[in-house]
This record gives sequence, structure tokens and C-alpha cells, in this order.
Amino acid sequence: MIFFEFLRYNLVGVANTLVGFSVVFSLMFFGLSAVESNMIGYAIGAVLSFYLNSKYTFKSKLSGLLALKFFGVLAVSYFLNFLVLKWLMSAEVEPYMAQLFSAVVYTFSSFVFMKWFVFFKKCI
Repeated sequence: MIFFEFLRYNLVGVANTLVGFSVVFSLMFFGLSAVESNMIGYAIGAVLSFYLNSKYTFKSKLSGLLALKFFGVLAVSYFLNFLVLKWLMSAEVEPYMAQLFSAVVYTFSSFVFMKWFVFFKKCI
């Protein structure tokens, strides 16, 4: 069960990553800053992530409370991502590499919080 959940989470993550980074890198290519591009790309990815993870990964019914918890977790994960991105940019790490490293922080933290806070199901 957990293996397949993890597999589905990663497949959804691949889709979100492709969409998110396509947006981020496209916006950067057209002149938007790394930080602004990051914010927009992750916002678009968040909406896609909510739908796909609710429906396919964790097989939960969509609800207002679920959305509130989901986007709260994404906000926390995004904040961690943002801190890492700003830190790497201040250390003059190449912007594309900084985006990739900060994405690892986002992905790891969001999975842990999703699994144990948003979609946690007690076994009776």
C-alpha cells in the first residue's frame, strides 16, 4: 500500500515537476527573475498537485478542509524552498542549479507533511 502510494506520489511529482519547471524556466528565459518565476511556477504546480494527489495518490475525496490542509502544507514547503533558493542565490550559485536544489527541499518536505498530516488515515 505505502509502496504504491509512494510510486503514485512520485509519478504525480514528475508531472508537477515537468509543468512547474517548464513554467519557471520559460519565465526566466523571457526575463522574469528567478524568484518571481519560481513563485508562479510553483503556484501552477500546486493546483495540479492538489487534484492529482487527492484523486490518484491518496485516493481521497476533495473537500474544503482537505484543500486548506493541502495548501497549508504546500505553503510551508514552499517557504522552505524559498529560503533555500534565496540562500543559494545569495551564495551566487547559478540560478538554474539553485532552482533544482531548492526543489529537492520542497519535494521531500511536502511528501512527509502530506503523508502524515493531510492524507493521514488511521487504521482501526
